[in-house]
Amino acid sequence: MTKQNFILAVTLAVMLTVIAARSATAQQSILAHVLDSRSALVEVIAENVNHYKDGRPQAAFNPKTGQIVTLHSIKRSSYRREGAGVIIHPAGMIVTNAHVVHKANFIWIRLYNGQEFPADVAGFIGNLDLAFLKIEYPTSLPAVPIADSDLIQLGDEIMTVGHSFLLNQTVSGGQVIGLGTSRAHRRNGRHRTDLIQTTFNLYEGDSGGPLFDAQGRLIGLMTAKETSADHSSFAVPSNKIKNFLQEYLRTRKLPLE
Repeated sequence: MTKQNFILAVTLAVMLTVIAARSATAQQSILAHVLDSRSALVEVIAENVNHYKDGRPQAAFNPKTGQIVTLHSIKRSSYRREGAGVIIHPAGMIVTNAHVVHKANFIWIRLYNGQEFPADVAGFIGNLDLAFLKIEYPTSLPAVPIADSDLIQLGDEIMTVGHSFLLNQTVSGGQVIGLGTSRAHRRNGRHRTDLIQTTFNLYEGDSGGPLFDAQGRLIGLMTAKETSADHSSFAVPSNKIKNFLQEYLRTRKLPLE
């Protein structure tokens, strides 16, 4: 190896070490902010229960009438889905993925302290895979602050919290590696962010996990994973969540904060 190549190799190694150290420090800082917001994290439990007639009728004797009657037994089928969510308003407004609660007969919210409450669907945005839920709670609930997702940039350090069956309450650190923007809409000289691609690998149950920025604010909501080998995943930007929330609060004359 020539002297020049050796110097170049050492320089690159030092640069990579510095970058890794900065990234680790940034992730530790975000984790501290996320821990401050952990009381706003919830688990969403959705169940669909249906009753149907068994297709195999049975004959039975009715002693009161002396007649032979045909009986159909009623069977019960159900399935259960679980996902993550986050409180976005102290009045009990929660956002999660629409596919977590789609066609559910019963929805429960499990708060950070373990309490469970039934939830009503306040709204769906199917094309964004967003569902807004409302629970009744005797006092104000801790809500996560919402960031301006149009300001996010490639390489930003981020974190998410999920509820996978493999790793309950998983905390994952990563970076923004892709931004889908709408060139037809501009705001303050910037293109509107329509989709965020991250380095996270989602597991079953992580749907609806909040995406936090460096200040521990909600910057997006995890929604889908990439099926290719890079194991990246996607999030709905927080401004789309904020727009629905503000409209919901205005129509019901509730405070915006």
